[in-house]
Amino acid sequence: PAVSESFKQLFAWGSKIPKGAISLTVLLVILLPLIVLAVAERKRWLSWPVLAASWLVVLPVLGWLAWDEPAIRQPITIEEFSPAFPGAEQSYAVLMQYSKQSPSEEAKAFAATKLRSPILANPDDSARWLESVTKNRAAIEADWATFAPQRRWLGELAAFERIGDLTPSDYSANIMTFQVWRTLSKHTCAVAMLLALDGRGDEAIDLLVPQLEVSRNLQLSSRTLVRTMIAVVVERVTMQTAALVLDRTTVSPASRARLAAALANENGPALARRLLLIDYALFAPLSNRMKLGDHLAATWGNEKTLLRRPLNLLSALFFNPIATTNLYGDRIRELADLAEARELGKFAVRSQDFGSILVNQSGMKNVGGRLM
Repeated sequence: PAVSESFKQLFAWGSKIPKGAISLTVLLVILLPLIVLAVAERKRWLSWPVLAASWLVVLPVLGWLAWDEPAIRQPITIEEFSPAFPGAEQSYAVLMQYSKQSPSEEAKAFAATKLRSPILANPDDSARWLESVTKNRAAIEADWATFAPQRRWLGELAAFERIGDLTPSDYSANIMTFQVWRTLSKHTCAVAMLLALDGRGDEAIDLLVPQLEVSRNLQLSSRTLVRTMIAVVVERVTMQTAALVLDRTTVSPASRARLAAALANENGPALARRLLLIDYALFAPLSNRMKLGDHLAATWGNEKTLLRRPLNLLSALFFNPIATTNLYGDRIRELADLAEARELGKFAVRSQDFGSILVNQSGMKNVGGRLM
């Protein structure tokens, strides 16, 4: 417990401890025993009987540290979690025209576009939102004309009944880019608000409904937390804007019915559960081929870190892949059950407990897995 407490700040979530301090700690753990051995060797303390007795003690400890659990208790693949369906390839191909690693020429041109309007406020602060929209009307309308290719692209996505996700189980896999969604959704909402202020409520709803439908559609087959989070953000700002439109102008029964249809048939509890399980579905198939040094290098964003190879060599002693997957799977499924049941008080408590695994379970057994 005393050692665990001394390391608590070093490994705490959100810790601001410099990377140099972590590196020094790891080097100390590795180098100190080597220095002791070097001194003992120079003083000729390491006779064959002493070495044999030492290895009789050390080898079972190393074997115990490297021993892993026999099987994953909650097996799942990303393909089982989010199976492909007829037409998934076509919708996914349209979606990934605006992606991180393989953007289309249209996407590259959009990324280089300089907008006239400033970053707009969020609709959740209705006073600031209305002020920023009315103040920047001319710039918003000019940008809206520039966004014709992106609006056409969103229309293509809205035409699909389902939008597939074929992302493989790989943290380096290609993913959606957030920039186009943030910019296009904010401007769609801004133009809809301007139309409402002009008394053109039906046109405003006509703009918002396709965006709402796409944002909900993106969540149903999502394989990544990034895609789900982007969709939830877009859904939220669209719904907030729709509420403001309904408050400030007349909307025909037909447009209200269309909006109501877009808002219907969402299984909130099931989506809450999915939101919790989605990263586990990606992690579980990866854990068996993951090494501690590779994980640390990816976390730090430095593929050439000096600690990568030594930690990969010793990975089995500090990271047991199956035990780590089971530790994560058991907890994340418990949280998913609480989220689905809307037990938000218990959820908050257990989420906090999840962040204290390293401190609550002291010892060197699977310490890297618990930290991960």
